[in-house]
Amino acid sequence: MSVGMLVGFFITKSSSDKALAVSGSSMVDRDTLEQLFQAAFGRPVDEDGVKFHLGRDLKQVLHDINNSEERRYYSALFKSVKAYEEAVRAPGDLSAEDKQKYLDNIDSALATLLAWVETLPQQSICRGIVGIVEARQAIQDAYDKMSPTAKAAAEKGIFKALKNLGRPKDLPLPLSRCLTKPTPTVSVSVSPSVSPSSTPTASPSPSN
Repeated sequence: MSVGMLVGFFITKSSSDKALAVSGSSMVDRDTLEQLFQAAFGRPVDEDGVKFHLGRDLKQVLHDINNSEERRYYSALFKSVKAYEEAVRAPGDLSAEDKQKYLDNIDSALATLLAWVETLPQQSICRGIVGIVEARQAIQDAYDKMSPTAKAAAEKGIFKALKNLGRPKDLPLPLSRCLTKPTPTVSVSVSPSVSPSSTPTASPSPSN
């Protein structure tokens, strides 16, 4: 009976190990890559990204994305803005001098991001994955979902966008020649040590 239990234990353990091996080595498919790139970079996956990541282990893909330059520089800007958001939620604790220091951090993060963008490989101006139309629409969608209080605050916010530039839908679109034909998928050659990235659209510089 003991022998039977022992054999049963090893059979069960072997089956469990095989199940863990299968579940622990999740291979990334195209749909998962699309979702990962949208979540991490706010853009569709490019063809070089597909070639590099498709069929690889999910944990390794996540590691590469989190350690990519694209993720690092955009994350720095996001974290700077997020820190400011958290500070503003503490009424009475944020002096004008403290507020300016937070805004200086945002300026520094944005300057670092734009400096990195300037180092990216060249490509045809009409081959971007995220075009100016999509960028403007994303701004408009965010604006439309603001509360009336937030919309009023945007009139005198850090970017003074509504006051100086008008509502997002009124922003002029440069390079209209790129808007009349389908946008092909960009292919950018990058080092395999990081997640492939395309040239992003630069953000306006904050005015304090």
